[in-house]
Amino acid sequence: MGLPDDLGNYARLDGPHWGPTTKSIAAGVLIILFGLFFYLFRVVLVPLIVGMIMAFIFYPIARRVSTWTRLSHGAATSLVYLVLVALVIPLVIFLGPVVINQILLVQAELLELLQYLNTFRFDTIEILDYSVNVGDLVNQAVANLARVITSVASSSIIFVMGAARLGFLAAFTLVIGFYLTRDADRFVAWFINLAPLDYRGDTRCLLQHINRVWAAFFRGQLLLCATVAVLLSIASALLGLPQPLLLGLWGGLLEFLPSIGNTIWGGTALLVAAFYGSTYLPLPPLAFVLLVFGVFFAFIQLDTNVLIPNIIGASIQLHPMVVILGIIIGLEVGGFLGVALAAPTIASVRVLGRYVYAMLFDLEPFPAEARVTAEKPPEDCDADAPED
Repeated sequence: MGLPDDLGNYARLDGPHWGPTTKSIAAGVLIILFGLFFYLFRVVLVPLIVGMIMAFIFYPIARRVSTWTRLSHGAATSLVYLVLVALVIPLVIFLGPVVINQILLVQAELLELLQYLNTFRFDTIEILDYSVNVGDLVNQAVANLARVITSVASSSIIFVMGAARLGFLAAFTLVIGFYLTRDADRFVAWFINLAPLDYRGDTRCLLQHINRVWAAFFRGQLLLCATVAVLLSIASALLGLPQPLLLGLWGGLLEFLPSIGNTIWGGTALLVAAFYGSTYLPLPPLAFVLLVFGVFFAFIQLDTNVLIPNIIGASIQLHPMVVILGIIIGLEVGGFLGVALAAPTIASVRVLGRYVYAMLFDLEPFPAEARVTAEKPPEDCDADAPED
């Protein structure tokens, strides 16, 4: 059964070509298949995206190591990732049990605090001819908080049980990042060669523009983290929180996790305020916690509406309103990762949109740049090119 082994040697001299309708149908089917593939295997999207970010960050480092040590790029990449693993694994082994123990300790302390609140007696107050039993409200709030803390305790057990899956995904992400870093030149060349020959020069220029966007974004992210670290250190010192410098550095590192990072820092500051109080402000514990919460709430507004839009938006030349809208959309679409990558994604789409607009209306897509052919290296696109 099957085809005969010897079919002869045939050359396709003038075979049929697909018409516009067939091409449209084929393109539509491919888009649907790609969409279905990514939906069914969406669990790998986050590791793939994080791996691409790792490759973007570590590729230039590996190139420098290769230049300094005279090693091949593959060997330099292996050395960089070995150093990364040597730094991360001991940190995880050391901090993992500490974090779990601290979570359990904080839960126990919070339950004791709630039991302490139950010992207070509150009076009934009159508001606009209505009697409000403050004691009932406090007891209800304490009961709700106790249920939340208990559910968090069970969630922490689930978290520990899911540590193996999390570790597998982390290792999977590390492997993806390694191969993308090692073979970045091949992947870029493969992607460029997908374009028709006449459009490979444009593809190189588009990649250079997008590369500048993401490089500017990461520089802006580092500036944002440094700014947040300074502001939170000053705020913690003014409030009298213990170890203000460490709290500020902690907040700066957490700025790499938009939205969720602020929540983690706020929880840390409130717990420190509740258990240790202020080093010099003569305030009761509850009043000091409320003060810290007020400062934390003000910082969130400053970070979301001023720092992120202006620092990140300015680094990639996006209007602050566009960055804010991108953060909202990114949160709905991709969670905290969508928030983190909203601004550079919008800037990259803008680059592609400009190119499509120019091609639709027969304009020069790169007017300030020398046109490049498919044989020229991608660095030629940077000649006299303005920053996006």
